[in-house]
Amino acid sequence: MDRLKDKVAILTGAAGGICGKASELFCREGAKCVMVGRHEDVTERCEQIKANGGDAVALVADVSKRESWDEILKLTLDTYGRVDCCVNGAAEFCYSDWDCLDMDEWDRVIETNLKSMMFSYQSVLQYMLDNWIKGNFINFSSSTGLSFLGYGCASYPITKAGILLATKDMVAATKGSGVRFNCLAPNYVWTPKQDAIFEACREFFLDSTPLGFLGEPEDAAWAMVYLASDEAKYVSGVCLPIDGGWSTCH
Repeated sequence: MDRLKDKVAILTGAAGGICGKASELFCREGAKCVMVGRHEDVTERCEQIKANGGDAVALVADVSKRESWDEILKLTLDTYGRVDCCVNGAAEFCYSDWDCLDMDEWDRVIETNLKSMMFSYQSVLQYMLDNWIKGNFINFSSSTGLSFLGYGCASYPITKAGILLATKDMVAATKGSGVRFNCLAPNYVWTPKQDAIFEACREFFLDSTPLGFLGEPEDAAWAMVYLASDEAKYVSGVCLPIDGGWSTCH
């Protein structure tokens, strides 16, 4: 308990999955959370957390739009007075290969996965720098951004590789500020959004994972608690695989 006591965190993609669970654990560890999602289900998730004693507010917003980040930052400061952590967890998936990729789908994935991260820098990071806050960012890469999988998913791994590089770049770009940048690279971590593909490919996923079982949202969420805490005050520029050993073998 209290690993994140009095820290204020913004989490996007917080309606469910990894960031929904992270919002719950952050609050359990003493943080105050601003939970952002594209649909009203983020409000329902927030109410569940508050009913269990968490301190959180929810905002329905499209993080791929620059103006949404002004709204996110304003709500955070009006409610809690500061920002210590920003989790860029919102993501769109695409399983189309190059020869059948729809460009509207391409744009949607790029805008949600990559542009939203850059918008968070222009708003939340700028606030931290202006106010000398030694905060931290947790971005989401993926195993698909670390290694070639050998099949489809054209736009998704490009964004995840870009997120990894942009995370490392920001470590150098903000040298001396005390702001930390890290990312997770989950693989075969079940979330409700991916239930259909997990059901269809379960045996393949299990065979590909050295530990022999699939991940749950809390497996990644606890890693996020660590990265957001003062326990990780000397950790920056790290990409942490949450993959049951998959990245070691590929």
